[in-house]
Amino acid sequence: MHENDALQIVSDSEITAVLGYLKPLFPKSIRAYYFIDSLVKWKKKVPEMDIAILTPKRGYKTGAVFFYFIRCNQLVCSAYAWTKDGLQALQESLLETKRFPWTEFKYILVPCITEEVYSVLEPVLPKIFNNRPPPKITHDTVYWLPAEEVIKFDVKVPEGMRLDELKEEHAEKINSVWPYRTEDSKKLIEMMMWVNFGRGLFKSNGELVAWAFYWYFGALGVVHTVENERRRGYGKVVVQAVCKEMGLRGLDVHLNIAEGNTVSEEFFKELGFKHAFNCIFVFTTLKNE
Repeated sequence: MHENDALQIVSDSEITAVLGYLKPLFPKSIRAYYFIDSLVKWKKKVPEMDIAILTPKRGYKTGAVFFYFIRCNQLVCSAYAWTKDGLQALQESLLETKRFPWTEFKYILVPCITEEVYSVLEPVLPKIFNNRPPPKITHDTVYWLPAEEVIKFDVKVPEGMRLDELKEEHAEKINSVWPYRTEDSKKLIEMMMWVNFGRGLFKSNGELVAWAFYWYFGALGVVHTVENERRRGYGKVVVQAVCKEMGLRGLDVHLNIAEGNTVSEEFFKELGFKHAFNCIFVFTTLKNE
C-alpha cells in the first residue's frame, strides 16, 4: 500500500544498524535510541499494534529516522536526524508522506525532539498537520545517567513499607492524578505495566503512595507521590528503584523535566544525573482543549 511512499519501513535487520548510528551520539541521541528500542520490544509483545520505525526513501543512510505508534485515534511520533542531509530529508518526507491521516487523529504528540529537528519541522508543521489547530509547544530539559552508574543506587525502603511491582489494579489511581491523562490513558498505563514496568511504594495497609515507570519512550517517567505523603523521601525510593532495575537490564537512564521545574532539576542532579540536551514537545488536538 505504501511501497512508493516518502517514508519507508525499516526492516528488523536494519533496526540494529540504525541503533548503531545513534549509540555513539549519546547523550544527544539517547531519547531516539531508547524510544526505538522500547517500540521494538512493544511490537514483539503486542504485534497487532500499529508501531513502526521509518526512514526517508533512500534508507537510514540518509541520516534520519521517524518512529511512531498509534492507539485509540492518537498518534505518538518522534524523529531524529544525525546529518544535515538527514534533517532536509526528514522535512521533505514528512511533507510528502501519505501514511498518516493527520486531520483524523484526535491527538498528535511529538515528544522530546531535539532543537535541530524542531528547527526544520517548525516552518512546515501547518502543512504537515494539514491545518489542524495550532499545536502547543513546550520546552523540556533531558538529563541522563549511564547504566553502570544507576546500578550503584542504594534503594532504601522506609521501615514498615514495601516496594513492589505496579499492577492493573493500581492503574485507576495512577491515571486519576496523571496530568496528561486522556479518556483512554488508563489502558496505556495498564499496558506499560507489562510491556515495560513500574514500581510502587506501599504502606503496610496496602495504600500506594508513590510510583515511577520505565515509560513507553524508553525513559524514566510518570513519577508521582500522592499529595499528603510528600517531602518524606518516597519519590526518591521509587525513582532509584526503577532506575536501578533499568540499569540491571543494561539500559542507560534518561528523563525529561519541564522548563522552570528547578526542584526536579536539583533532585536529579543530586542523584548524579547530567544534562543531555534541551528538547521540544509538540502537541495538537482536534479541538483547542
